[in-house]
Amino acid sequence: MNTRRLLETFATALFAVSFAVCADDTIDATLAARLRTVLPDAAITSVKPAPIAGLYEVMLGPTVLYMTPDAKYVFKGDVIDLDGRVNLTDQRRTQARVEAFHRVADSSAITFAATGGKKKHSIYVFTDIDCGYCRKMHQQIKALNDGGVTVNYLAFPRTGLDSESYDKAVAVWCAADPKVALTDAKLGKRIKSAKCDDPVAKHFHLGEAMGVRGTPAVYSEAGEELGGYIPAKELLDILEQGS
Repeated sequence: MNTRRLLETFATALFAVSFAVCADDTIDATLAARLRTVLPDAAITSVKPAPIAGLYEVMLGPTVLYMTPDAKYVFKGDVIDLDGRVNLTDQRRTQARVEAFHRVADSSAITFAATGGKKKHSIYVFTDIDCGYCRKMHQQIKALNDGGVTVNYLAFPRTGLDSESYDKAVAVWCAADPKVALTDAKLGKRIKSAKCDDPVAKHFHLGEAMGVRGTPAVYSEAGEELGGYIPAKELLDILEQGS
């Protein structure tokens, strides 16, 4: 079972991990080690006590899991503070998205910067070369840039890493001028195949961890999930209201 399928299983049921805790290990190292026996490729970024007494919070990038201290059970779900009416898990998830974007996207995104030195907002957009609504959104890139929005594109070939869409994304990200190549590709032009140390797979796995299922998937610089395709004027209004 791959990581994505297993995380989906966590969303609907408890998953038992039947191992004894080694008394010599610290609790956080023990929990991380036990989880890696089930998810060997998991990038565990933190382990700490959860908001609920007796549980630990385990972060896999932007994915939030909870574990019992005996490393026997792990589950995925939202913890809500009823007194404060706050979704504590969503807060952590949002914070983790910001951290993940900074780690992965800032150095490898294809960025269309706000024009006229009037940057007000940044957004992160998981995009697919062949996605119709992605192309429609890109047609409004000038309106977004002129409105003070910097757009950071991340690759998310919806058909997976063994697909024509993946190959197109690699060609774009490896092009001499990725911005021009992305625009041309979204106009249906063929981009000459090229190979490089591309970030496409890394972006794709990040999107999976964030729960991306369709494109475009738009996030604010504060880690908020804004949705899919949104007309430029409406998106500008949403960003202004949230600032």
